[in-house]
Amino acid sequence: MNFTSDIKKEIISHGIGHGEGGVVKKKAALSAFIRTSGFLGEMDGAPNFFIVSETENVAEFFMTMFEELFETELYITHATMDRMSGRDKLLLQCPSTEVERVMKELKLLKKTGGIRSGISATLTSEDAHKIAYIKGAFLGGGSCMLPSEGGKTGYHLEFVFSERETAKDFCALLADMELLARYVERKDTYVVYIKSKEIISDFLSVIGVQHALKKFSELVERRDQANQENRAQNCMAGNADKTAIASVKQVVAIEKLQKWSGYADLSDDLKALAEFRKDNPSMSLQELADTLKLSKSCINHRMRRIMELSEKCDGKATEKKENV
Repeated sequence: MNFTSDIKKEIISHGIGHGEGGVVKKKAALSAFIRTSGFLGEMDGAPNFFIVSETENVAEFFMTMFEELFETELYITHATMDRMSGRDKLLLQCPSTEVERVMKELKLLKKTGGIRSGISATLTSEDAHKIAYIKGAFLGGGSCMLPSEGGKTGYHLEFVFSERETAKDFCALLADMELLARYVERKDTYVVYIKSKEIISDFLSVIGVQHALKKFSELVERRDQANQENRAQNCMAGNADKTAIASVKQVVAIEKLQKWSGYADLSDDLKALAEFRKDNPSMSLQELADTLKLSKSCINHRMRRIMELSEKCDGKATEKKENV
């Protein structure tokens, strides 16, 4: 079972519509469910809707809710298998005699007639109603994807709507709950999305799915720890590379001094360091300092002096060639 299914299963297990304002909560959730998984339009000149669901338990959940609210049943008119997902698609419809009443109560119709654009403020006037709407939208057209083991994909929460104004209103509704989201057009749909792991965590907390939140938090913690370890290893590897490059340059400089008789110009301290560096090319400056019982700044100063003398040898060699 994927993470999206985990969230939907937990929402269903808690139910929607408990406590004060239960009827409004159910209507808000059902209205959102139809907006995200249904088709709103006209049939034979009259407003109509049908719902498509790929998840049997979600379909059963809303069929029960629908019957409780309207004392009539949604019925399954068609069932097919989706070739892409391998899941059964259920087509749910409302009895034609009840369609207009249902759509009016779910605020899907304008008072003057015709399909309403956007989300009705009447259904989402209180935070509890907004949360119910968010839950219904997730059950109908929501998904939450977690990063893959390879780390190529990131955190992604989205809701799919068929109409721009509804997607825009839904972003505003999420913002009222301090959940910042954006929307983008994707083919013939409008996708509201969140990519911040912090906001996704807040979303899970807002809709009250504590088991999913715990699973999400544990994943985030594991990935953050792994990322910190990778950064530390990369930093160590980078430092090792720098140490190796610096060591090679130093050994080459010492060999130049020996080749061009610049070695005789070195003091006893510099000669001792030069010999030790040649014998220990893999040591860092700090390791050299610790072994020779000197400070790192002292080692750095003496090595810089060796490099300067080596550059002078290069200059003398160039001058000699030009004279020849």
